[in-house]
Amino acid sequence: MIMLKLQKVTKSFNVGTVNEKCVLKQINLELNDGDFVTVIGGNGAGKSTMLNMIAGVYPMDSGIITLDGENVSLYPEYKRAQLIGRVFQDPMMGTAADMQIIENLAIAKRRGKKRTLHWGVTKGEKDEYYNAVKELGLGLEERLTSKVGLLSGGQRQALTLLMATLNKPKLLLLDEHTAALDPATSAKVLKLTQQIIEREHLTALMVTHNMKDAIDVGNRLIMMYDGHIIYDVRGEEKRNLTVADLLKKFEEASGEEFVNDRMLLG
Repeated sequence: MIMLKLQKVTKSFNVGTVNEKCVLKQINLELNDGDFVTVIGGNGAGKSTMLNMIAGVYPMDSGIITLDGENVSLYPEYKRAQLIGRVFQDPMMGTAADMQIIENLAIAKRRGKKRTLHWGVTKGEKDEYYNAVKELGLGLEERLTSKVGLLSGGQRQALTLLMATLNKPKLLLLDEHTAALDPATSAKVLKLTQQIIEREHLTALMVTHNMKDAIDVGNRLIMMYDGHIIYDVRGEEKRNLTVADLLKKFEEASGEEFVNDRMLLG
């Protein structure tokens, strides 16, 4: 079953000026239900723009986006947010720093639902949040009344990941969500990401600058360059990939060397 389908999605910025740039050039992409796809590419390849198009942050110039059989091309961002979970690179995004952990979880749980005067967290919800936070393995279940602003970057990113998946979204978008973390914390958050996606059988797109993570995580990998998808690999072929293989594929498809230091060092 196809969960996400992009058909000839095109996006340009600064149209009609000397700075006009076409960032996505008739992108075609299909994700099956349960696919966990990693996305790599150099600066300006169109990775984050593609995620923003899917999330409805910017309007497309042309193309069609279908989510779980529903044409969402003209849906505003808030309406797509009912169907899509998202985690950003900055751990400070996605949570309310001045609110308690349990309050942040309650807001995430109620996303897309009608507001009522009964805002209080029920006993059943408290138990649900306690158990969900406990599975993160960070000891936060005993700190549900702590302000989120007191958490470390890794703890906050793990909480954001939990909030994004609390209602089992149709699609999970991860935009370099471990890039701002130190290596040890990044590895822990990435492991949590895999566990949640596998347990909840989620469909996910993860942009990463780390080629090794892109190879090791998920069942499929796509590489972008200059607004195009230039490489798409899955299954056994993906599992046998090395970073050297990816660099070679990039050079073959683009006709130039991969010179993004951040990704090479990552």
